[in-house]
Amino acid sequence: MKHNRSLFFVLSLLLTSTLAFGQREETVLGERGWGFSGIWGGYHHQYTTYGNSDEFNRGGFFGFEFGKSLTVGWGNYRVYDEFNWQGAENQPFSFRWNTFKLGYAFIPYKAIHPVVNFDFGRGRVNLNGAEDRVFVMQPSAGVEINVFRWFRLGLEGGYRFVNNNDIAAIRDEQIEGAYGQASLKFGFSWGRYHKRKADKDYRRNHED
Repeated sequence: MKHNRSLFFVLSLLLTSTLAFGQREETVLGERGWGFSGIWGGYHHQYTTYGNSDEFNRGGFFGFEFGKSLTVGWGNYRVYDEFNWQGAENQPFSFRWNTFKLGYAFIPYKAIHPVVNFDFGRGRVNLNGAEDRVFVMQPSAGVEINVFRWFRLGLEGGYRFVNNNDIAAIRDEQIEGAYGQASLKFGFSWGRYHKRKADKDYRRNHED
């Protein structure tokens, strides 16, 4: 129940931010529309904690861009190491999960712009031979940098929620937690970003 309340709070915050930015920029349902506008893929490097150990999750992703802002795709994450669990040292541990990805970039024509992302999907945890399937949800927010037209760098922070873990030696809080993430994103986005005519008229009237 605690996890569900926390997740509901995070999702509500992300949704509120999306609507607020969308209304201010007037681009969510504006003249730009939701047309297919790009293809992107790349790599995640995620810094996080498992138990008392600091680790890096690594993975990749692929997605389709719509309306120059919305990305829909797939991703995967994985970590393999030997940890100290409940006083027993060097226990082999692996955690890997595949996700459905949703992302939204605000004012993406800016060189540096805010982004929000939400990953969710099934995963598998293995500790010293004991294995279980889990469900993972990862909301995050941060900034994206347009380095080149074909390359973007993302810097985000988020929280990993894990449900349905039944391995007795692992508590949920040992595999859940906050994370920082760097994403290397390669691809191409075609077409121009069209600002609303009302915004152009507003600036022209105030400049006269």
